[in-house]
Amino acid sequence: MTITQLLLLLATLAFAGGAVHAFVALKAGRWHQSRWHWVLILVGFALQTGFLYWRGREVGQCPMKSLPDILVFISWSMVLLYFLVGSAYRLSLLGVFTGPMVAGLLALSAGLPGAFGAYPAKAKIVALVELHVAVALVAYAAFAMAAVTGVMYLLQERMLKSHKIGQMFFQLPPIRELARAILRLVLLGLGLLSVALGLTFALEPSVAVTGSKVVFAWGVWGLYAVIAVLMWRHVMAPRRMAWLAVAGFILPFVSLWIVS
Repeated sequence: MTITQLLLLLATLAFAGGAVHAFVALKAGRWHQSRWHWVLILVGFALQTGFLYWRGREVGQCPMKSLPDILVFISWSMVLLYFLVGSAYRLSLLGVFTGPMVAGLLALSAGLPGAFGAYPAKAKIVALVELHVAVALVAYAAFAMAAVTGVMYLLQERMLKSHKIGQMFFQLPPIRELARAILRLVLLGLGLLSVALGLTFALEPSVAVTGSKVVFAWGVWGLYAVIAVLMWRHVMAPRRMAWLAVAGFILPFVSLWIVS
């Protein structure tokens, strides 16, 4: 087992373990007394960062040119965004709901055929192209976080309607805060994707990013632009907004498979 494989395995176990521990603590009503899930999330993030560093050394560039590497980078960006915006949006439980998705993405990346093989012969690295890809993937991570927040909203709404209010309900943020957080995360992702697509206009024709990648990126941008307008204008009920955030992530996720 190589060092990158070991780091990926340990990161997956850390996030999965953190999620299991957190849900057990929530069910038992011991959420505020336990902080092990935070420790495991931090450990998982550190292991992800180590993976990206060593993987970059293996391929001699930023590891973002194969689907397994892209999935790891998006999962790393999701955790980074959680650290940056979770407390600001008062979403303390977002890390708990993010953990299973991150663990799933890491496990999926490791299980893909030919995962983490060598890249083709190294071509000239263009900084703007690398920046374009990195910013676009962080935008996709923001959309993924909006989807996770949408799941939290739908879960809380179901608890309210079914009158099955357990320990987890009292740990969730107010449902209005979740609706606002969904909009903010969609806007954050849309802004980042706008920057990424704007960078393509600054490239020389000989190195411009073209083809299916840009076509799908513009498709994702258009979809989330519509979603953002609908949410901002309050055209639909918050429940439908949450469903839009969850279902909307299907397009960027599927597009990764098509263009990679």
